[in-house]
Parts: sequence; C-alpha cells; structure tokens
Amino acid sequence: MNTKPAVCGVPSDQEAALAERAGRTLDALIEGAQPMSARIGTESVKIPPTAMSLLREILDHMAHRKGVAVTPLHPELTTRQAAELLQVSRTHLVQLLDEGLIPCRKVGSHRRVRVEDVLAHRRETEDRRSEALDELTARDQELGLQ
Repeated sequence: MNTKPAVCGVPSDQEAALAERAGRTLDALIEGAQPMSARIGTESVKIPPTAMSLLREILDHMAHRKGVAVTPLHPELTTRQAAELLQVSRTHLVQLLDEGLIPCRKVGSHRRVRVEDVLAHRRETEDRRSEALDELTARDQELGLQ
C-alpha cells in the first residue's frame, strides 16, 4: 500500500468542466449509506458510501480549479505529517502546539498529534476565513464598492 499522497495539480479548464459534470451526476446518484455499483471499463465494482463522498469532494475541488492531495491517515501524525496536512511549515505547527491551539502528546522527545485534532483546527481556520471574507464582502457592499 502506498503511503505517499496522491496529488492532482491545478486542473485544466477541460478537467474542471468534466469534474463539475461528474459531480452533478454523482449528486443525483448518491443515496443513503448503501454501497454503489460502478462500471469501470468492463468491470463492475462496489464502492463504499464514504469513498463516494470523498470522490464527490475531490470532484468539487477540481471543478473549482483547486489541486487535491489524498493521503492515508493514521490515528496519530508526526509534526511533519500534521504540518503537511495543514499546509504550513513544521515550525509554525510547533508554535500552534506550544500555544495549545492544537492538542498533542509527547512520546519521548517527539510530539504526536491526533488526526481529528488537526482536521478540527483546519475546519475552524477555514470557517474563520470564510466569516472574514463574508464580512469584507458585506462592507464592500455597504460602501458601494461591489
């Protein structure tokens, strides 16, 4: 099993359009928690619902011309792995850990970070960014700049 991330760079316009169409099709097909059957070439495969949700998310990012990386996650990450997941430097991650913004535990002299805690921090950061952008947009509209 490969443990390196599978990376898709910034999609071309054509790839983004294909991803958008495929995502809309998946939206219409995804129902409940039952595995889906898919035909790939001459083979038929069953795909778990969680994988379909992940595929839908990948297609959504691609449709918006964003690169995607899929990395297998272990329950705990090294500081290097956690920094890569957050797309920050290891030094910055260590500062976040030292400030208590992300919980961690020590194994000897090494820090270990739970995947759930890293993902929660990422969601919180994205939510704060989204709120700030909404606020800036509202101010622009109030001033007639938009």
